[in-house]
Formats: sequence, C-alpha cells, structure tokens
Amino acid sequence: MVPNLSFLAEGVKAFEIFGDENVGFAYSINIRKLVKPPLPVGYWGNGCVPMYVHLTARELVEQHIWKTADLIKKSKYNATDDYVRSYIDFQELHYEKGITAGARVSGFTDWRHLGHSTVDFGWGGPVTVVPLSRHLLGSVEPCFFLPCSSASEGKKDGFKVLVHLQEDALQ
Repeated sequence: MVPNLSFLAEGVKAFEIFGDENVGFAYSINIRKLVKPPLPVGYWGNGCVPMYVHLTARELVEQHIWKTADLIKKSKYNATDDYVRSYIDFQELHYEKGITAGARVSGFTDWRHLGHSTVDFGWGGPVTVVPLSRHLLGSVEPCFFLPCSSASEGKKDGFKVLVHLQEDALQ
C-alpha cells in the first residue's frame, strides 16, 4: 500500500526545489521473512531497513502521481537478502560518521504493516508504537503512518500520522 503522495510534490514546491535537482523518498520495509534464514518467530528486534526512490523535482511535480507510486512499489523488488546484508555492513562502517539519506530526501513509512504492534513481550503487545527518533530513515522530514494505540477503544481500523517538518517549511 502506498499512501497519498500529493504532499510530497507540495513539499518540493514549498522548498522551491526546481528542475533537475534530485529528490528522494525513504521508507521502511519489513525484512523478517526476506532474510535467509528468516528471522525466528517471536524475534522482536529491528526487522526493518530503509528503501529509497530517487527522481528529479520536475518528474515529481509534473508526472502523474500514480507514476511516482509505481516507482515506489517497484523499488520494493530491490529488497533482497543481499541488500539487507549490504545495508547492515554499510551501517557498521559509517555509523560513527553519521548516516543520512541526503539533503533532499523525504521519509515516509507505514508502520501499520511492519509488525511492531503485534509483538508480544510476554505480557501482551505494546500499548502504542512510535519511533524513538525522527532520524530513523535518514530524512530531515520523515512522516510515519502509525497503528492506533491498543488503548484507543474502537479505533482499530484507523491510524495516527506523525510528521516532522523543517521550521522554514512552516512559514
């Protein structure tokens, strides 16, 4: 599922990013069944890695939104066991220097399907799921689609949205 992407094109316009300047999107993908061997049932450690889609500002603003959504959908096919292992190696080599996805990368990810809210720590699942840091995707302005809190009576089909914007984007 790809969320409504119109806000991404609007962000490019708001930041006055034009023409052939590259922009990118980062999102998390669940790798629990992707890695070989698969992560064991009950493993509650990190089971996600970021994926990236890059295009020009012109492409993002001028092409039909379904083409951007299709690029994102197709990028998921790049997620392989080799990709995950390469990402982990890269993290180990460059962690202390600080890792970023780039200056013009918007992060968005739908955490409703990553399994975070279904983990049982022995006393049941988490009451709520939120990122510990806005830096998880290497983006300066990530957007997280989060599952509703298990404490929210009757709101199991909805979701929460957590958005981080740069201060100058709010003016």
